[in-house]
Amino acid sequence: MAEFDEKAATWDDNPVRVHRAEVIAELLALRIDLAKVNEAMEYGSGTGLLSFALKDKLKSIVLIDESESMIEMAIEKCNSLGVANLKPIQYNLMEQPLLDSKFDLIYILLTLHHINDTSVILDKFRQSLNNNGHLVIIDLESEDGSFHEGDFHGHHGFDRQELEEKLRAAYLKPTSYEVCYVLENDTDGDDKKYPLFMLIAESA
Repeated sequence: MAEFDEKAATWDDNPVRVHRAEVIAELLALRIDLAKVNEAMEYGSGTGLLSFALKDKLKSIVLIDESESMIEMAIEKCNSLGVANLKPIQYNLMEQPLLDSKFDLIYILLTLHHINDTSVILDKFRQSLNNNGHLVIIDLESEDGSFHEGDFHGHHGFDRQELEEKLRAAYLKPTSYEVCYVLENDTDGDDKKYPLFMLIAESA
């Protein structure tokens, strides 16, 4: 987590991250009727780029991240922009109890591949959703391990069938899957593309 604490101050300076959040927010708004969402939660929110892109479309969003510095940046942005419907909280659902609130929508962007035990977090998401609530996962399709530099111990993206089976095991019903963005990375002169998927599931 220290890695993300160190990056927090300049996280929003990357125009690719900002553009990605805007594109994904627009697609999410097309796929989910956000007018019916009373309470939303972004898990692994970082500085809140995606939630800030959705702030005018959602009544209330809880931003959760275990990085103190990322949450501090999100709070600073809320204060400076006068945003009252975003509530950043430093929290770790993998180690702490479920929140008292339940949500109509939970979304998670490029965070699931950092969580080793995906079955546990998916079950926690299901318990945190209201009936007929939606979980939206945006993450990497299976890749060859070149996306992360250095010593990385998470998942090298996800296979659709395997992830959908895990969702069903957590009593979440997959309803749609599509590529929503393509990241490009020039590594040693090799221009590689990394598709991101948007997978939507419903709670029973």
